[in-house]
Amino acid sequence: MPSPPLSPPLAARHASAAKQPISDTTNRIGRARRGGAAYTITGECERLFCETLRAVFPGEGNLAHQDSLVLGVQNENYTNAITNDYGVATQSYVSEKDGKSGTITDWIEIWDYVGGNRFRGFVAEKDGEKAMFIFFQEAVIGGDLKSALMALLELCDDPYFTCSRLIVCLDRQAHPRASEALIKDLGWIGFQLSTLDDFTSGEEICSDEWLFMDMDV
Repeated sequence: MPSPPLSPPLAARHASAAKQPISDTTNRIGRARRGGAAYTITGECERLFCETLRAVFPGEGNLAHQDSLVLGVQNENYTNAITNDYGVATQSYVSEKDGKSGTITDWIEIWDYVGGNRFRGFVAEKDGEKAMFIFFQEAVIGGDLKSALMALLELCDDPYFTCSRLIVCLDRQAHPRASEALIKDLGWIGFQLSTLDDFTSGEEICSDEWLFMDMDV
């Protein structure tokens, strides 16, 4: 999304004092654009959900609530900004989340400029434990994922997230040979095949679209 102009238009400079202050107008433009980004990220993340994920993580149908879950976007009431090695600030919100057990707390979109990949995912919490789910779509399977995996593991340890597990969702539609090679590589570094039983009533639920592998952080 383009950034707001650094200086106001010429006509705005000569506006009367009774009109909206330029700084406030710029802030509104910024909030609107961030709101648009929140809507886009939320929609793209949800688009990757299969019926299984929709069934396991219910209560996400309120779009306004969903947009507010995008990391650092739209919710202006935050404090304790944390600066990290990724060049962005993660915030701890003043207001508590909805308090639902097993619901999504954040929607995230991650750009890996080293490997040239983009990842979407979400953070889910149940009984005080958080897990970060990252979708590995067909386009990224078979590519250079070393730096991305290292960054994702570090991101789980970020004070804002404090996720105890990283769960990668591998696209079942990817080329079998590339998928087998990635599964083997992930196994070597500590990932193992997993189900969604920790987010259900104990049923070991799988997905027809995604293969889950998890690792304790």
